[in-house]
Amino acid sequence: MLQENADWIAEQFQACRLGDVRRTNRLLKVAGHMLESPEQSLPQQNAAWSDVKAAYRLFAAKGVSFAEVASPHWELTRQTAPGRYLLISDTTDDDQGTHKATQGLSQLGNGQGRGLQLHSCLMVESDTGIVRGTAGALVHYRPIVSKRETRTQRLKRIRESELWGRLVDAVGSPPEGAQWIHVFDRGGDNFEAFCHLKLSRCDWVVRAAKLNRNVIDSSGNKVFLKEALEAATVLGHYELALRSRPGQRARRAQLEVASLAVQFPRPHIKSAYVKQCGITSIEMNVVIVREIDAPKGVKPICWVLLTNLPVETFEEAWQVIEDYERRWLIEEYHKVLKSGCNMEGHALRTTQRLEPLLALTSVIGVRLLQLKTIARTEPETKAKHRIPFDWLQVLKALKPRIDLASLTVYQFFRELAKLGGFLARKHDGEPGWQTIWRGHQKIHAVLFGMELERKRNKNCG
Repeated sequence: MLQENADWIAEQFQACRLGDVRRTNRLLKVAGHMLESPEQSLPQQNAAWSDVKAAYRLFAAKGVSFAEVASPHWELTRQTAPGRYLLISDTTDDDQGTHKATQGLSQLGNGQGRGLQLHSCLMVESDTGIVRGTAGALVHYRPIVSKRETRTQRLKRIRESELWGRLVDAVGSPPEGAQWIHVFDRGGDNFEAFCHLKLSRCDWVVRAAKLNRNVIDSSGNKVFLKEALEAATVLGHYELALRSRPGQRARRAQLEVASLAVQFPRPHIKSAYVKQCGITSIEMNVVIVREIDAPKGVKPICWVLLTNLPVETFEEAWQVIEDYERRWLIEEYHKVLKSGCNMEGHALRTTQRLEPLLALTSVIGVRLLQLKTIARTEPETKAKHRIPFDWLQVLKALKPRIDLASLTVYQFFRELAKLGGFLARKHDGEPGWQTIWRGHQKIHAVLFGMELERKRNKNCG
């Protein structure tokens, strides 16, 4: 059952320890205002000037940090029941380039941008696709380095490649009966990250970025990974419909799935962590998805996935492919943070103040993403079993022809999106989270008016 906004806010932030209970109470109020209008700035979210000043004081307080604000949400997310869960990680830039007065920002992109980086871990139920929340996150400031820096010098400083392993450690090990599978894009393909994964007692699916690395094949020979792939065993085939892209027409690609097992030896030049962790090699199963008979002039599809999961059968390899295909959810989450929660629009004087605001935004973004994905994960479930009663009553008042008894979750969210401007024509596809959220705001505006009317009648009575 989806919670009411106030109940959800209390669950996520009531346990925050900010040095003073009044700060926690203020955080609950600021979070409530942010959830009501996440795309607005702090002054727009907090209508009274006293509330605006209190919000600024909150983020400037010494005991209010990124970790303190978000930790209760992370801990709730990690309390998983027995089952299979995907932990999808990636990095996004918080570009603060337009906020010239903010102190403490680092370079972004090609060095021209200014801001900070957010490295998040989104937890998703493997079987249903339900988003549980973020299991952890890190803030990173990219240092300015010399173009002449050697590999040995690079390993002695804090690197972006370290974020993957550091976040694995921060998330920790799964509880009894739960299987946690970390899913990384090519940015997480490094031996140090695999060491963290192995020691955390978690599983992994990582897209390979380095096919020219040395591996030990089944015969004990040291070869490049791309050479070892030639000995992979073909497990099966499937067809994939590809949409048209600039310069390429839509087509149906014929894909071959193969697998093999190799050993990843410890690299010759290694970081201090790799030296002291004691791991000298890592067993790795490899799943290869490659296109056969690609049209002339088209670059064939080729995905190489690294995992410790079993891949001896087509079904096992297919599970690994499905796990990786869920990675789009972290990109959708980052899109929600930027366009739905206006992450890059908030301006504060220093990054020390910006970080706890970013933590608050990162949790609010989960709520928006959950509202969208529940329509996909439980489409046929009756809405009365998942949607708050008051929400359904308001929808019925706005659209009297709706039959609440037969209304499904899927139908509810389409109606919600229609309130937010979704036209629902045959060629429109499925509604996006923005129209769903605008509809959600309309329902809550009516609920707020109803609550004011109840209070007025109570006072008058």
